[in-house]
Amino acid sequence: MKWIGTSWKMNNDIIKTQLYIDTLLKNKKYLKKKNFNFFIIPPYTSLTTFQKYLSRIPIILGSQNIHHKDNGQFTGEISASMVKSCGCKIVEIGHAERYKYFNETDILVNKKIIQAIKYNLIPLVCIGEEKSISNISSRKKVLIKKIKIMFKNITIDRNKKIILAYEPVWAIGKDHSANISYVSEIVKIIREYFIEKLNFTQNQIIIIYGGSVNESNAKNLLKINHLDGIFIGRSAINATNFLNICKLAEK
Repeated sequence: MKWIGTSWKMNNDIIKTQLYIDTLLKNKKYLKKKNFNFFIIPPYTSLTTFQKYLSRIPIILGSQNIHHKDNGQFTGEISASMVKSCGCKIVEIGHAERYKYFNETDILVNKKIIQAIKYNLIPLVCIGEEKSISNISSRKKVLIKKIKIMFKNITIDRNKKIILAYEPVWAIGKDHSANISYVSEIVKIIREYFIEKLNFTQNQIIIIYGGSVNESNAKNLLKINHLDGIFIGRSAINATNFLNICKLAEK
C-alpha cells in the first residue's frame, strides 16, 4: 500500500477549503485506488469543514499538530481528543518549521508521539537532517541520534502503524527534492533501525518522502524501492495540483 498526502501549512481559509473540497468531489474517481491511501492535513480551522465530506471523499484527514497534554491551561493549543473529534486519524508531529519557529525539540516530539498513540491517532513523524551529508555513515549517525530520542520508550500494538516522513530540512521549500539514491539510502537506514533495534515489524512502519515534492518528481519518487509514498507541501495547496499528483499513482 502506497500513501500520498499533503499538509497545507498555514494556507487556505474556509472559503478556499470548500472550493478545494468541491474540486475533490468532482474528481474523486482519481482517489479511488485500491493500492493507495490519500490523506490531507489542513489547518485546524478547516477540519470540521472536511469532516462533513469524509463519507463522500476517499481521503484520510489529519491534524498539523497536537499538544502533549490531555487538556489544561494551554491557550492557543489543541489536544489529541479535539482533533480526533473532528474526524482526524493522522497527526503530523515534528515538522522542521515547528523546530525553527516554535522551538520544538526531539524530546517534545517524543511526548507528542506518546500522546497520539494514546488517543489511537497515527503519528506522522517528520525527521530529517539540517544539511545535505554526502557521507552515508555520518548521515546515519545524525538521523539515528534523533530517532533514539523521538522514539524512546515507545511501543505500539501489532495492528497499529507509525508514518515516518523523511524530510531533509535542506530540501524543504526548494526547487528540487533530494535525489533518488540519497532518499533510497535513508529509507533503508530508517527501516532497518526500526526493525532491528526498536522491534517494530515491517508492516508497522510506513516511510514516505517529503521535501519539494511536485508533479515533476513525484512519479520517480514513488518508484523508490521500499519507499511507501510521498508527502506534498506547497505543490498541493491547490486541489488541481494535488489531483494531478494523485493521478500519477499506479502509472
